[in-house]
Amino acid sequence: MGTFTGIYIPLRSIQKTKLMKVSVYLKKASSSTSNICFRVRKKNVDIKVVSPLVVHDAYWDVDALCYRRTTAVSAAEQKNLPLQIASIIERAEKTFSDKADSGWLKQVIEDVLYPSRAFERNHPNLLARVHEYLEKFDGAERTKEHIIRFGRKMSRYHDYRREVLGETDFTLFVETVTLEQMNDFRDYVANEYLLRQEHPDFYAPRMLINHRPRPLSNTTIINIMNLFCTFLHWCKKMKYSDNEVYALYGCKEPTYGDPFYLTSEERNILYDADLSDHPKLAVIRDIFVFHCYVGCRVGDLYRLTRDNIRDGFLEYMPQKTKKCQAKVVRVPLHPKAQKILERYGGTDTGRLLPFKPIHTYNLGIRELLKHCGIDRMVTILDTHGYNTVQKPLYEVASSHTARKTFVGNLYRQVPDPNLIASMSGHVEGSRAFNRYRTIDDEMKRKLVDMIN
Repeated sequence: MGTFTGIYIPLRSIQKTKLMKVSVYLKKASSSTSNICFRVRKKNVDIKVVSPLVVHDAYWDVDALCYRRTTAVSAAEQKNLPLQIASIIERAEKTFSDKADSGWLKQVIEDVLYPSRAFERNHPNLLARVHEYLEKFDGAERTKEHIIRFGRKMSRYHDYRREVLGETDFTLFVETVTLEQMNDFRDYVANEYLLRQEHPDFYAPRMLINHRPRPLSNTTIINIMNLFCTFLHWCKKMKYSDNEVYALYGCKEPTYGDPFYLTSEERNILYDADLSDHPKLAVIRDIFVFHCYVGCRVGDLYRLTRDNIRDGFLEYMPQKTKKCQAKVVRVPLHPKAQKILERYGGTDTGRLLPFKPIHTYNLGIRELLKHCGIDRMVTILDTHGYNTVQKPLYEVASSHTARKTFVGNLYRQVPDPNLIASMSGHVEGSRAFNRYRTIDDEMKRKLVDMIN
């Protein structure tokens, strides 16, 4: 444990009463270094605590409690150490009470040396607030999944800063997060695929799916940071913080290409296809074609039951928009959609159709389109959202293609956004809906033909 060197050396006589005094002394830690120790005395109270502050004996002035001029100790350490000692004594003076013990003095020292720990004791950190945000969120399941993934990325970011970069005390708080820290998190998200290659042992236990590292698209990164801003704004609404750094950062507008969708003819090819030798694809086909005729979001589709069918209409309340526009959407069922429902007559689970996991559904849609020869080339933005590329429809189709097929084909027949939005569940002024309003060449020809 080492031995005391000399007598107790008072930094100054700080007294809340005539009998309360704080002293500073050294305790040998090694042959060349010592720990700075603190002693508090008052009447029957005599508390001694060894702090983690270490000095180099050869250069330390025990009388002035600072380093003598030397190049062997960094200028920053020479400047900071006396300030830390003074701060510990000042805090001890302010918080001393008759109940003071060694635990109190250790806490005083930790609060000064590790202020984020002191803050965290009285304020849940950002990760805790994200967890609370998820628990209280009552919107769409798809958005919940985005929040979960955001929380996992933020957790990995904290671990990376602590374990890889050695910032063992690193913690973000919604009350104090800065623009610089938000930008640093963004850089981390953009470069995590490279960090995974540099530190595979660190990331392996932290990834649920250990797929090959690949860069995220700019659109994905923008959406992650927009979610970060939304979360911080929620914290302010909940009065957890007055920090408006989210407004300073500003939500960005992702870059999207023009929507692609199946034509009515391509949808009918799927409906009429003989899939008797492919029963699994037949089920996917029925779900997808039904989806094309009702146009709801996939999260809403999976919640549908027979109770949602009333007088030949599909009725449901979109989960994504229920907070800003809580209204029931009514979609008249096309005869082909009704025919599909008749094939199943209800499922054991009570759902409208025998829905598959969304990942299975998406893969099945692509296999279905390829099997049925739906290979029309469509133009999409590449993964980074700047250059356009052409790919066959069966490579890029997904569950959302059904929703786009519903809206796109309706708009080609009746370009009335209010009427179509009443059946698609889009809110008024939706930026997403405006993307569906792409005017195709056929519509342009019809307009030109109308000119006298």
